Amino acid sequence: MRVLNDTCPHSHRPLIEIDHYGERLIGCIDCNLWGREGSKHLFMALPEEDVQALSNLSDARHKAEETTP
Repeated sequence: MRVLNDTCPHSHRPLIEIDHYGERLIGCIDCNLWGREGSKHLFMALPEEDVQALSNLSDARHKAEETTP
């Protein structure tokens, strides 16, 4: 997972890049809207369990950053 310099047109939150079963997708965890690299539109939604897994990964990453001196 990698945070990009662009923002979601709906939530205005940072877009992220993920590897979704070997396919690179760019999108927003909050809106669950995703597209392929180079696409001008976010056009697909991931299954809820995949979005939850991304959210859990993001939460764990933030906790680790908070406890690192």
